[in-house]
Amino acid sequence: MPLPQNVNVILGAGVFGIVCAATLYVVERFKQDRRRHAMAKDLARLDNELSVLRRELDNLLAAQRQKGLKRAKKTKKSESFASSTTTEDYSSAVDADSSDLEFYDVSDDEGATSTDLTQIDSVLDEGNVTELETCLQQLQTLRLEAPDNPELLWRVAKAHYRLFEKTDQQQHLFEGVEACNAALGLRPELANVHKWLAILLGSRTKFQPLKDKILDGLKVKQHVEAALRLSPHDSVLHHMLGRFCYDMAALKWYERKVATAIAADLPQSTYEEALGHFEEAERLNKDEWKKNLLFIAKCKLNMGLVEEGVWVLEKANEVKTDNGADNEDDKEVKELLKKHAR
Repeated sequence: MPLPQNVNVILGAGVFGIVCAATLYVVERFKQDRRRHAMAKDLARLDNELSVLRRELDNLLAAQRQKGLKRAKKTKKSESFASSTTTEDYSSAVDADSSDLEFYDVSDDEGATSTDLTQIDSVLDEGNVTELETCLQQLQTLRLEAPDNPELLWRVAKAHYRLFEKTDQQQHLFEGVEACNAALGLRPELANVHKWLAILLGSRTKFQPLKDKILDGLKVKQHVEAALRLSPHDSVLHHMLGRFCYDMAALKWYERKVATAIAADLPQSTYEEALGHFEEAERLNKDEWKKNLLFIAKCKLNMGLVEEGVWVLEKANEVKTDNGADNEDDKEVKELLKKHAR
């Protein structure tokens, strides 16, 4: 599975924002009005789509009734020839003719949905803004046919996150969280529901007041751990849990005091624990991952293993950069090398 394009956005704002919890407190209230306006537009659009679907359903049912009437007339005409046919044989013959029952056969619809989801997953991983917006519309249409399908709901949430990545529009985070929460109520054993809920919550905290920031940060850890129990070989989940442990270990005493005043059960962690998760993420990930190597090195440096840390930094320095997040990581790698290589 492709890695999120910007793990800093996923992680650096949330729990992961507890490190700076004593100072981050601004909430932009006018954004709430914008979200309400956007939701009202979505509801109006969905109501229109439902009306169209109702009309189409009425037309199909009317056509179905017409076919039934025609068949009844044909049956009357052929009654004289039916004396040698048992009731069971007649029923089997009717059942064998699937043309009139086609509307009620969901097997074809399920196949189409499977194909649609394959295409949707490709767009969610690689699409641009226009493609992602079209993809989200397609998912919303599919939800009209299957409103309680959690596989659709977590993909809706992922689409909202991808759009947030590319547009920085906050309402996508809040709508994505709503979709994931709905999926969680339907099927809590789906790893992707917990994973994308953790990602969205971690990103949303950047726009929240201090108390919500810390409480949502703790929820991130809970959902990452739940996702890992269901999908233990997901390298991104191990990296996310490593980031949580790293930030907990890095808290200064006064930062922990402020955070503990809000969340009394604030967990403790160590650089050794964080390192274990980063190393597991490295083992599971098939591609070169500069950020994960950077955090392995930072753990080792904080543990006093300077030579090992420098060796990992040199390895990270060789990884090519291909996006803005990597460029930031590359800058930090070079700064740490300059500081510790001596």
